Amino acid sequence: MSLKDLFIRPENNAPKKGNNQTGNNKSTENSRREEPVVQKQEPAPAPEPESPIGQINMDNIIPQPTPEAQENETPITEVNNVKKKRLWETLIKRNLPGPDMLELKSYSASLESMGLSQEKRYEAAFKMLKAQYPDFTKEKLLKSIDTYINFVNEEIESGRNQYAAKRKQTIGTQQKNLDNMVKENNHIEQQLIELQKKNKELTNEIEKLKAEITAATKEIAHDEQVFINSANSVICDLMTDREEMSNINVDQ
Repeated sequence: MSLKDLFIRPENNAPKKGNNQTGNNKSTENSRREEPVVQKQEPAPAPEPESPIGQINMDNIIPQPTPEAQENETPITEVNNVKKKRLWETLIKRNLPGPDMLELKSYSASLESMGLSQEKRYEAAFKMLKAQYPDFTKEKLLKSIDTYINFVNEEIESGRNQYAAKRKQTIGTQQKNLDNMVKENNHIEQQLIELQKKNKELTNEIEKLKAEITAATKEIAHDEQVFINSANSVICDLMTDREEMSNINVDQ
């Protein structure tokens, strides 16, 4: 079966029949009826299949989470699908030249309707790519996965730096202000009764600031963990793809 046979189905246009035409000759005694005219239309030529390179389908690339997995998520294992999608988009933007894991993954997803197992779809997609790109080998395929894992690790490092800067900017100044307020409050508690009003006001401000710091710390820590979980999830997906692709039977 050729690549064209797998992806292109010729459109067979059914012949169109014309309407019966009846001509009545009022000047003669016998009327004549014309035979129906059938107009045949040639089927449109099937388009040639396009090369998969540059035709990456985002929906085919990103693994969809199962409802069970989402229900069992905890703050430590929580994955944000939006962050995960952005990481995959980053990989697609940094798509390596020529066929690799991304093209094979996207190409194999288009074969899902054939009822093949994931491994067989990978094998079929590999053979199709190799037919168009003879220098494409399994070694290049697996090496591309390692490269994409390195890309994700770069994103993790960049993300950590951004969250560290956000933590310093958001919490650093507030923590310093809190320390100063606590010292001032301890001093005020030793003063005369006329300072009790100010002492009470500062106490309220301290409690409010503590609550803001606690909320900000929790939110940033949560977002950072979700980001790291999302990135690690992408790596797990890549490692799973690598393991599955390592077992496909293809000619090197």
